[in-house]
Amino acid sequence: MQALRYLAPNLVTSGAIVLGLMAIIRGFEGHYVEAGWYILWCGALDRIDGLVARLVRGSSEFGVQMDSFADFLNFGVAPALLVYSALSRAPGLPFSSGSGHTLLLISALLWVLGATARLARFNVLKDEQVDSRMFFGIPTTLSAALLITWFLALQKYAPPGAPLHAPDQFPVGAVVPLEVGAGAWSALPIALVAGALLMVSNVRMRKLSLLKSKLGNVVLLSLSAVATVFLALRVMPEYHAVLATIWLLMWSVRGVFDPELRDMRPPPLFPTPDEKSAS
Repeated sequence: MQALRYLAPNLVTSGAIVLGLMAIIRGFEGHYVEAGWYILWCGALDRIDGLVARLVRGSSEFGVQMDSFADFLNFGVAPALLVYSALSRAPGLPFSSGSGHTLLLISALLWVLGATARLARFNVLKDEQVDSRMFFGIPTTLSAALLITWFLALQKYAPPGAPLHAPDQFPVGAVVPLEVGAGAWSALPIALVAGALLMVSNVRMRKLSLLKSKLGNVVLLSLSAVATVFLALRVMPEYHAVLATIWLLMWSVRGVFDPELRDMRPPPLFPTPDEKSAS
């Protein structure tokens, strides 16, 4: 019975790994929208496995390590490969050869290295070195969500004949009268590099949890419920993209101007044995 308790959250993590692998496979096959949704579903399962572990009291060091490997695959490797595959193959974009291809490749590699460094950094820290209420640096889940939701939104709002035009793959049509030109895709390599830097940064961001304000909790839970429904139905990537962007911008600005957040001591970027053992 005890083994089953520990097995439950790890089965959820295993499901996320399967989805991450499917995202890589479908991306290589050219099904970019489907691959993007798989990555976003990995993010949902990443939250669910933690909830399951707490509900059944099935947290374990094995589960922590397995979750970290899943994050590396799902939010490090899979998003980078998806963007690289899509942009390097799309006719009309400057990423199939030459300096554009080199830029895209380096950007994708930096994303994977950024995710790896972030996960390794927090894997070796002790509990007393990490504020359980806060993230220092943008978590891999949010970084991947930002990248992939905007990737999907660009496909949805691409006009006919534009690179990666795929509005027919979204059951709910455009909610704003907007057409995104081919130039917007040139921002994705920059987004890969920016995401890598943000993952290893010390940007302060509070973990998503209930607030002290009842009204705030109602708004937060309502927005989350709508996001969950849209994710299950594979519609409205722009909704997720805007929410995630607002959340990132809000905490980035607050981290600069809030004295309490500025005074928080971040964990070391590259923990050493002395730092790990320090109280």
